[in-house]
Amino acid sequence: MNDQRFSASVHIMTVLAFHKDEKMTSEQLAESIRTNPTVVRRLLAKLAEAGLLESFKGKAGGVLLAKPPKEITLKDIYMATTTDKKLICTSEKEPTKSCLVSCNMKEIMADVIEGFEDHSMVYLAKIRLSDLTSKVSKT
Repeated sequence: MNDQRFSASVHIMTVLAFHKDEKMTSEQLAESIRTNPTVVRRLLAKLAEAGLLESFKGKAGGVLLAKPPKEITLKDIYMATTTDKKLICTSEKEPTKSCLVSCNMKEIMADVIEGFEDHSMVYLAKIRLSDLTSKVSKT
């Protein structure tokens, strides 16, 4: 199953940036993403915990960006919502003892995975939320 937390979180943050000072509810955001409000609330909690959102309770409650969109990167969003998973993982299965490749694969892949993760984070750090909102077509 594909992990969609990052893309859903970017969608949420882009909606909030696009609607600037308008508080949005989890129901409104869930409708935009076409998912359940409970899924959105879980992501909102992580984004708020990371200092990317402000949450307001009560009848006039909702969420707003805690920072201007030009100060929020995709790396910030990724780190807030998917820190418990790597982009690439190796098998957790025991290696086949009779196969030298199998016995060494985890160690071999460690450098590949680390390089991939490092380059991916550098790339995500270059993309700002304001870059995404500028691409939203107004037609």
